[in-house]
Amino acid sequence: MQKNKVIGVFSHVDGGKTTLMEAILYKKDVIKEIGNVNKGTTFLDNEPIERRRGITFSSKPVRFNVNQQPYTFIDTPGHMDLTFEMERILQVVDIAIVIVSAMDGVTGYTETIVDLCQEYGIPILMFVNKIDVDTVDLVSLKEELSRFSEKIIPFDTHSLEDNSEFLEEWALLDDDWLTIMVDNREIVMEDKLHFLSTAIMSKTIIPCVFGSALTLIGVNELLELLDMLELTKNENNTPAAQVYKITHDRKGIRHAHAKIISGTFHSKDTIKIRKSEDTLKINELFFPQGNHFIKVDDAKEGDIVTMTGLTSVSPGEFLTSSLVESKDIPLDISFKRDPIFEVQVVPSDVVRFDDMVTSFHLLANEDPMLKLRYKKEVNELYISIVGVIQMEYLKEIFLERFSFSIDFLPPSVLYKETITQSVIGVGHYEPLRHYAEVALLLEPGESGQGIVIKNKCLRENLEINFQQRVLQHIKEKTHLSVLTGSPLTDVTITLLDGLAHYPETKGGDFREATYRAIRHGLMKIKETSQLLEPWYSLKISVPSELVGKVSADVVKMGGTVYPTMTATKEMTTIEASVPVASFIDYPLSFASFTKNKGRLKMTLKGYYPCQNQEELIETLSYHPESDRENTANSIFFKKGKGYDVHWSEVDELKHLSI
Repeated sequence: MQKNKVIGVFSHVDGGKTTLMEAILYKKDVIKEIGNVNKGTTFLDNEPIERRRGITFSSKPVRFNVNQQPYTFIDTPGHMDLTFEMERILQVVDIAIVIVSAMDGVTGYTETIVDLCQEYGIPILMFVNKIDVDTVDLVSLKEELSRFSEKIIPFDTHSLEDNSEFLEEWALLDDDWLTIMVDNREIVMEDKLHFLSTAIMSKTIIPCVFGSALTLIGVNELLELLDMLELTKNENNTPAAQVYKITHDRKGIRHAHAKIISGTFHSKDTIKIRKSEDTLKINELFFPQGNHFIKVDDAKEGDIVTMTGLTSVSPGEFLTSSLVESKDIPLDISFKRDPIFEVQVVPSDVVRFDDMVTSFHLLANEDPMLKLRYKKEVNELYISIVGVIQMEYLKEIFLERFSFSIDFLPPSVLYKETITQSVIGVGHYEPLRHYAEVALLLEPGESGQGIVIKNKCLRENLEINFQQRVLQHIKEKTHLSVLTGSPLTDVTITLLDGLAHYPETKGGDFREATYRAIRHGLMKIKETSQLLEPWYSLKISVPSELVGKVSADVVKMGGTVYPTMTATKEMTTIEASVPVASFIDYPLSFASFTKNKGRLKMTLKGYYPCQNQEELIETLSYHPESDRENTANSIFFKKGKGYDVHWSEVDELKHLSI
C-alpha cells in the first residue's frame, strides 16, 4: 500500500469548504448521501454548535482508500478567530486545498491561508466554488486571481491535452517544463503527470479548478489532481511522529493526535519526548474518522492517528523510539502567530469558580495557545483569545462538556515587554537538601525575534545534562516581565555559568534557579524596560470614493497610511499599519459603511514601543514584588535551613564568581 496522503481543506467562512468535503466523500463512496450545511446534516460538522451555526469550529480527519492509496482529509475552521486550529493542521498536511468563493473573490482570510501555506512550505491546489451562481463574473474573477498570484493557473479536463493554454502558462513559471515545450519533445501522459506533480509539490504552480461543490462541478478534476500527486517517502525508518492536537473523548480519555513522520508505531510501544527523561507507553492507537475512532494495531509513515496513554505530551512535540537520545529529538514546533487579546472569564454561578478554573486548565492542556492568567488572591481568571467567535465557542464547550455556563468581560489587548540594556541575573535555590545556582545574561534582541537562547557555560563548571535542563527551563515557560506582568519578548538569554552539588541537587532545582535568575535580571533593569503593543498590517480594498475616509480613519487611530496604492476600475487597495488597541471595533464599522463591498486583511505586524507607556503601567497596576509565583528572590541556606533573600541582595551572596 502507498503512503497516506494528508489533505487539508481550507477556506474563509461561507466559502463552501464543508460542502466540498461532503462532495469528495460522496464521490469516494465514504458517504451515500450528501449532507446539507444549512440543515445540519453534514458528516463532519457534527458538534451541536456547528450544526446550529453552520460553521466548522474544530478540525476533523476522515480516512479512506482508493485503489490501495490511503487518503486522510482534514476539514478545518474557516473563521479568522479560529486561525490557530487551522495552523495546527498546516503542520501535518502534505497538500492544501484552498477554496475561494466565486461570489466573494480573494478575501483577506484567503490571503492569510495562502501566506501560512507558504510559511509552512505546503503545496496548494485551489478550488473556486459557486461558479454556478448567476451573479458571478468569471472573467473578472480570473483577473483577480492572477493579480493575487501569478502561480495560479486555471485547470480543467482539457488542461493536459497538447497545446493547451494551461501547459503554456505552466511553462512560463517552470524552466524544466519550458525546456520540454521549446524542444517539442513527445511526452507520454505518465511523464506529463510526473512533471506536473513535481511542479505542484515544489510550489512552482497552483492549479485552480473552477466548479461548484453543491452540484459536483469540478470535483472530479480536483480529485484527479490529488490522485496524481506523488509524495516522497522518508528513508529514515526510526519511529517518529509529531503531535498536533490534544482532545478528550466523552469518557474523559486523553487522545494525542499525531502524524507519523517515519517508521511504524504499535500499540504498547514505549516512546519518549525531548522534555522528559522518562519513557511513555502508548496504550491504544486509532485512526480518527470524524468524531469516531477506529482501533488499529499499528500506524505507518503518513498516517494521522490518535494515541491514548500519553499523559504528558503537548501539541508541537515530537515522539520517537525510547532508544533515541533526547538531544536527537526535533525541537518543538511553535505557532507563527500569538493571540493578541485577553479576556476575563466569569462563571454564571460564583460557587462554580474553582470548577471553572479546573476546567480551563484542562482546555489549556488541550490547547497551549489558550494561555491562562489566574489571580488567586482576588479570584480572577484571564485567558488569551483571538476573537469573539472563539469566546462563543468556549461558552458552548463549557455548557456541553462541563455542564455550567460562563461569560466574558470585554476583551483587552495583550501587551509584551522587552529590555533596552544588558544585565546578568542570578538565581540561587538552596532549601534543605536542594542546591542549584544559575547565572544568565539577558541582552536586548531584534524586534520580532522572541526569546533566543544561547549557551556559553563550560562543561567543567556544570555537567551537560544540567546545562540542558537550564536551557529547557528557559524555553518551557512564558516569562513575565516586571513593568506590567506582560510576557517577555525580543531578548537573547545566554547561560553563562551554573553550580550543582551532589547529592543535594535534585531534578527540579535548576527550574527554580533559572526562573529566579531571569526575574532577578529584569528587576535590576526595571526602570529602562520597554512596554510593547501589537500593531496590525492592513490591506484595505474599497470603492475608490471611500479611499479618503478610510485613510483619515487610519490616521485618526494613530496608524500610518503608506503611499503605495493599487487601483482597478472599481476598487482601490490601501496598505497601512495601526495599533491593535485602537482598531478593535473598526471591522464592524468598516463592513457597515462599505456595505460589505470592502475587503479588509489584518495581519499581526509585530510588537512596537507604546507611546503611552506610563499611562498603561499605571492602569495595569502590576506589583512585581507581590507576584510570588514569579519571584526574583532567591533561597540561600544558613544554620540548617533555607531562607528567602531579597533580589537586591542576591549579587552579594551568590556563590558563582561571575
